[in-house]
Amino acid sequence: MSKTRVMVVEDESVVAIDIGQRLETLGYTVTDIVSSGEKAIEKAGKDRPDLILMDIVIKGKIDGIEAANKIYNKYDIPVVYLTAYSDEKTLERAKQTGPFGYIIKPFEDRELHSVIEVGLYKHEMDLKLRESEARYKAIVNSMNDIIFTLDHEKKYVSISESKLEKYGFTEERYLGKIAEEIYGEKLGDIHDNAFTKALKGEEIVYDWISETPTGKWYLQTSLSPLKDSAGNIMGVLGVIRDITDLKLVEMELAHEAEINNAMADLSQKLINPISIEEISDLVLDYAKKITGSKYGFVGYIDPETEFMVASTMTGVWEKCHVSDKKPVFEEFGGLWGWVLNNKESILTNDPQNDERSTGTPKGHIKIEKFVSAPAISNDKLVGTIALANSKENYTHEDLEVVERLADLFAIALSRKQAEDKILKSEEKNRRIIEKFLKIVSEVLKEINQP
Repeated sequence: MSKTRVMVVEDESVVAIDIGQRLETLGYTVTDIVSSGEKAIEKAGKDRPDLILMDIVIKGKIDGIEAANKIYNKYDIPVVYLTAYSDEKTLERAKQTGPFGYIIKPFEDRELHSVIEVGLYKHEMDLKLRESEARYKAIVNSMNDIIFTLDHEKKYVSISESKLEKYGFTEERYLGKIAEEIYGEKLGDIHDNAFTKALKGEEIVYDWISETPTGKWYLQTSLSPLKDSAGNIMGVLGVIRDITDLKLVEMELAHEAEINNAMADLSQKLINPISIEEISDLVLDYAKKITGSKYGFVGYIDPETEFMVASTMTGVWEKCHVSDKKPVFEEFGGLWGWVLNNKESILTNDPQNDERSTGTPKGHIKIEKFVSAPAISNDKLVGTIALANSKENYTHEDLEVVERLADLFAIALSRKQAEDKILKSEEKNRRIIEKFLKIVSEVLKEINQP
């Protein structure tokens, strides 16, 4: 087994030689004996001893305490202080550098041996602790969740940093701060109230939303009291879990259920004996609510003239300043006209630059976003739904909803037109029968005359 290698830093040559000889007698190897802090740093980097005996008061621009601090931070070599001074001020300053022991001169060989062995053991344990912390940190940072701890003042003591960047945060933003300093007053209060309950011994789980430059995140935090070996609460252990994907799926399912309920409700209303104008109004109302559209119209093709009739257009005329406004269109223009002419749907969140657009007339409401679908029955165009200016950009899901509504509109429209055709036919037959009966009555009357 190799001998422990020790470097001596002492500016009194006689004392330095004596310490060196005593070390050799105790079974240690003396790598160097130097008299200044600068030389100690240089030799420590070159020879890498196992431990350094450092006199606090030495020659040079830096004293032993400063030299020891630099050596430990740069080379991780444990330092034991040698000093003839035992005043509180000197000892307190030495303590702040995290020494691995100190011994007051003069000292016995037994004291010297003990302080060296204790210093080496302490350094070994410190190294193992740091390795353990590094492994723990690596494990924590490899997790998808963010783990943090708080002290009694609800300040962040630690937080796993590997996942913070994803959410636009840094470790520095958290450490030593309370929730309000990090998240602001409103969101900070939510966290603070939960932290307070956890410090009282409660297990807490709550959801919250974080909006950062990197996106909108749905998060869930779980809190547990952090206890010492005696069971006393010393802080809080928290886990932040990203539930964005789960939340988006839940929201999508909820939205789909809402749409299906709305479709079922609309279908039930369309079964009732109502006019084409009322059918159009109902469809437009549901379309605007589901898609969040500000404007829109529903129109049908008059089977006799093949003109488009859009009685629902009157709902936006008060905000539209186009001259010669009318609900009947003999020609189909713009994006809505493209839908009718091509029997295809349109979705654009940039109508101004859409190649299918021919612009809008002077005084027309500004169209910022647009979605439209044709209503087709038995491969025949019977109408259209056109919507504009939703709060958010239109999505393909919005387009699918509009197409489903257009199908409902086509069915209701065809049914109503068929009913009207039957009623007209019945009215025509009634008139023919009445006319026939009148003729028969007149003929019989003539026959019966003497």
